[in-house]
Amino acid sequence: MIFIRKSCRFCKQRNQNQTFGFELNQTIMRGTVLVITLLTLLTSCDSGKSDKSENTKINKEIPSLSVLISEDTYVAPDSVAAGYVHLKLSNEASEMHSAHLIKLDKGYNTDQLIQAYADSMKTGGPRPQWMTHRGGVIAEPGTSEIYLLLEPGNYTWVCVMGDESAPHFAGHEHKAFKVYGEIDQSQKLQAQDLTIEMTDENFELDKSISQGKQSIEIVNSGSKYHLVAISKLNEDAKAEDLIKWYSNYNGPPPARGIIATSAIGPDLTARINVDFEPGDYVLYCMANAEGTFHLLDGAITSFTVE
Repeated sequence: MIFIRKSCRFCKQRNQNQTFGFELNQTIMRGTVLVITLLTLLTSCDSGKSDKSENTKINKEIPSLSVLISEDTYVAPDSVAAGYVHLKLSNEASEMHSAHLIKLDKGYNTDQLIQAYADSMKTGGPRPQWMTHRGGVIAEPGTSEIYLLLEPGNYTWVCVMGDESAPHFAGHEHKAFKVYGEIDQSQKLQAQDLTIEMTDENFELDKSISQGKQSIEIVNSGSKYHLVAISKLNEDAKAEDLIKWYSNYNGPPPARGIIATSAIGPDLTARINVDFEPGDYVLYCMANAEGTFHLLDGAITSFTVE
């Protein structure tokens, strides 16, 4: 499996290597994603009885937001208190869908967002400047999870799948969402195992990635929307092969997709958990607001898990 994005106009002309597609939203990500496994489950690390007890106490304080998507329904919560949330998406449809959160600037509402955003997709014009992509989960049929820190304000749930002429959110897959109150500063997640910092040039890791479950804090310190995608390279494949493949999509993909986040705005974070097997991996960004995948401009890093 590998994370794949193509121009949306080709959504109905997928090659034999493609099994499903999705659009990654900030940049609109004009594309489809093929054969992707999205895992955004945060679990407690087993570091002794007292540590597990403390992690359980912390997680009980974090509300769960459950979104259910089927062929003709989009069920999402109306509101939540400000702070950390555990977002869970159950995709019961036959294709890729997402539960993505967009924060609206004061004075704007969901109807305005859907109209303006859909129009910008159809025309190729600039996206509304009064919205912030807060992230979320994108899933093939099945489930996916992530932890986010939400500030108070008005948001909109959207599904960012579909093509430019008919994005899912322009139909029934959207809903207004309110985050109320103030962030409880005492609310904490368990300590992460490592941090991945997204910059406008590439990624920076504060330590090497180990085998087994890793709790990963993702931080966007750049000035653009960025995302994290991790793929495990096929035997004898290299990062250069993935770059070449994304340039022309010729032949089978040289890697298998492990995880990908949706677009995260500057100065924002997300928390994921990945269970790493030994092997060679690539960490890269598929955002393309400027017209080119960031990985083709150098936002790709190789690493090995022993």
